[in-house]
Amino acid sequence: MDFGKAFTYMFQDPDWLAKLGIGTLLTLVGIIFTPLLIGLVPLIIVFGYSLVVLDNVRLGQERPLPNWQDWGRFFMLGLKATVALFIWVLPLIIGLVPVLAGSALSNDYSNANGLGFVSFLLITCGACLMIVWGLFVTLLTPAIYSRIAITNRFGAAFDLGKIWEFTKDNLGNVIIAILLTWVAGLVASLFAMAGVIALFIGVLVTFPFACLWQYLVQSHLFGQIAGTSVTSIE
Repeated sequence: MDFGKAFTYMFQDPDWLAKLGIGTLLTLVGIIFTPLLIGLVPLIIVFGYSLVVLDNVRLGQERPLPNWQDWGRFFMLGLKATVALFIWVLPLIIGLVPVLAGSALSNDYSNANGLGFVSFLLITCGACLMIVWGLFVTLLTPAIYSRIAITNRFGAAFDLGKIWEFTKDNLGNVIIAILLTWVAGLVASLFAMAGVIALFIGVLVTFPFACLWQYLVQSHLFGQIAGTSVTSIE
């Protein structure tokens, strides 16, 4: 796998300026209007676009960035992946319940009645549950995204047998890809902060561009795993 290429391939496309420019604009509009919910639409489209990139990388296309044409496909793929990911992280709410309950007990009156240990136990158990499940879902994310991108089926995100087999057989590459995605997130954050130096106008460009770039890095990494895996993800 060429992990380094994931960070630069988008700039090797002859039309990279236009393609990244449109993606950056959509991301900016989405961020601005997210409080009104309508902003979710362009963000979902960008998400779907990144999934098409993932599939193109899997297929070995020299220029994996698609043209901004099939908007309906981008939106539907992004919507399926967004809803699927939301369902996958729902169990985190289960872990949040004891954390909130423990926090409610952690006051002076409760401690005076010997409930301090119960509060600590609830918070600790709930936090551990959330961390374990969060790490588990993170490991499965490359397989989940790949199955949706390749099959275009919402239900493909919940075929735990195939998802786990793919993850287990590619565990080393999955871990590396996730770590590199986090590195990309750090780099993107630093780049976005550079916009502060250029004042408000700079932030309007650097922040959405950094978010888009991180998405594209992640998609290339996940696409490489799907393309080189000995275990079929379909």
